[in-house]
Amino acid sequence: MKDINATVIVDLIPEESEIYNNLPRDAKRGIKKAINDKLVVEPSNNDDEWKEFYHIYKNTIISGGSNFESLEELKKNTHIFFTCKKDGKIIAGAGIFFKELYNFKIPRLYFNASLKEYQDSYPNNLLYWNCIIWSKKNRYKEFDLGGWQINARDHLRGVNEFKEKWGKIVYYKKDYQFLRAIGRKLIRSSGFFWWLNKKLRGRT
Repeated sequence: MKDINATVIVDLIPEESEIYNNLPRDAKRGIKKAINDKLVVEPSNNDDEWKEFYHIYKNTIISGGSNFESLEELKKNTHIFFTCKKDGKIIAGAGIFFKELYNFKIPRLYFNASLKEYQDSYPNNLLYWNCIIWSKKNRYKEFDLGGWQINARDHLRGVNEFKEKWGKIVYYKKDYQFLRAIGRKLIRSSGFFWWLNKKLRGRT
């Protein structure tokens, strides 16, 4: 049974300068603030850095009310892992994997997490920008920001708003088992079923 999904797609066809100039003012301001605060984003394959970041990832996912994956799963499914550091300390990270969308694969944001005490330095803005530029330099025409929640509630509204700064919302349909598709529709359309889903999954 098909059910509707949505994500945010960044068009990578324009020149890098044009992509940047088309960003809203607050997104660009965040990138500049991160650079001015001397945050550094770079790719990593270091096991110790993966372990250091995993604590940030796990705490972020738990506080957001979602289910976290094991470190082994993250490493297995990640094509490229970016760390964001402040004075040599990992304060945030993001990973890209490849997702089949519209019958071909494009780079997609797999995860993004950061330490709350460094939010004023906008590490996530710098990570998003680096993921976009990496995808463009590797000759991809689009970058998928990893989903956009239809009828979002709670903290997911803020996640949606952040992603909307970087690209265009795109709707598409995906096949699900019948009961899961029905459950998704109920959760999306009803505040009660949204709450019940959180309750059943231990997210209170």
